[in-house]
Amino acid sequence: MSPNKKPTKPVDIYIRVSQVRGRVGDSFQSPKQQEERCRAQLKADGLKAGAVFIDLDQSGAKASRPAFDKAMARIESGKSGGIIVYDLSRFGRSTRNVLDGVDFIESHGGTFISCSEKLDTSTATGRFVLTVFAALREMEREQSKERWQVSQAKAKARGVHIGVARAGYQRNGNGELVEVLERMDAVKAAFALRARGGSWREAGNVLREAGVPTWHGRTNWTPQAVQSLITNRAYRAPKGPIPAWQWNKAQPKKNGERSPRGEGYVLGKGLVRCGHCGLGLVRTHSHGVPMLRCSSPGTGHAAIGYDKAADFILSLAFSHVGPMLRARDGGNGEALQQAVGEAREEYRAMADALGVETLPSESRQAGALEQAETALAEFEAEAERPLGLADFLTPVGVRQEFEKLPAPEQRRLLREIVSRVTLKPGKAHVGERIDVEFADGSRWPSESPEVIAH
Repeated sequence: MSPNKKPTKPVDIYIRVSQVRGRVGDSFQSPKQQEERCRAQLKADGLKAGAVFIDLDQSGAKASRPAFDKAMARIESGKSGGIIVYDLSRFGRSTRNVLDGVDFIESHGGTFISCSEKLDTSTATGRFVLTVFAALREMEREQSKERWQVSQAKAKARGVHIGVARAGYQRNGNGELVEVLERMDAVKAAFALRARGGSWREAGNVLREAGVPTWHGRTNWTPQAVQSLITNRAYRAPKGPIPAWQWNKAQPKKNGERSPRGEGYVLGKGLVRCGHCGLGLVRTHSHGVPMLRCSSPGTGHAAIGYDKAADFILSLAFSHVGPMLRARDGGNGEALQQAVGEAREEYRAMADALGVETLPSESRQAGALEQAETALAEFEAEAERPLGLADFLTPVGVRQEFEKLPAPEQRRLLREIVSRVTLKPGKAHVGERIDVEFADGSRWPSESPEVIAH
């Protein structure tokens, strides 16, 4: 060190670690190791150590860092004689940032020292070597970044997943993501719950109870962790397991507002009533699980898990749509009969024009008449069929289309099919506790022996 430019004030020690978590080994220099090396160098140079400034989990590519800014402010105020670092990369990763920082230190009468590179800006040689080293460091960093990007692209092309495995997945021996059935079922249930209007906390309870770990490896799902999962586009079809409509419906509102209480639930207030007192059941929570419960005080009133009741009632409602249509005057049969009549008239007109009794089977008129008659025959056969178990099974396609609708529209459509549901108190199977009055005047369970209840 040049005696003429030797600092008379204490030199502050600056320490930076870009990422602390889980780092070990010879290549990792802990804050304690960096500080000890800097103190030894200051002692060897006959300089006094000043304050110690430490930036943890801070990138050297950033020109501004909390502790770094405080160290520079001390130099500017004249309290410090300069800064010493373990190596040049601790001070900064960009050539411009390093040189700008050193210029700032020197313009305020300070000195910059780097232990590993033996750099000391109090000498002309030190300032020259600093420029060269800073440029080489940045080039090395850029080359390393380019190599990583190439390796990452090749790994992805082989199907290898880069980063932490998403919830519901795990890596196989080849580094590829594969679904864990039980965990993915819970993830799908969380998306379905959100799409029906469930809260972040309710969706988190589903994941927690299924033992699905977060990307940190924990099983305690905070609302923030659930939102991070739900908003991840990797889960969205066609590449992900969640249908696009359901993923979209599960997302938070764009304006950041929270849905009013109960807005996302299809069983509107008053539809399901207590079999003990007749009051409408309301949605509540029990240990984070949504429930339908009678609000009357006292014992003996009805209560049931919301999802269990909703699934059963919707299944009955959709299954009843077919019988409702068949029960109407004419139903769809009038339209089919009209179509057959029109097809016959067109067939007869073409046959008269050609002077023949029958038209070839490959003619357009013959084909149209055959299709119309077949449709009418199928409808008449279906109308005469007695109700069976299949009438009480939810049509998958209908249910999926129904789930895509907004909650107010779902409630309106359900009210067109079901006018009232009564839930009996107790712990028996839901099918034994529910009585349904449909909008067409029929009831479930029916006293007719033709109806098979489950």
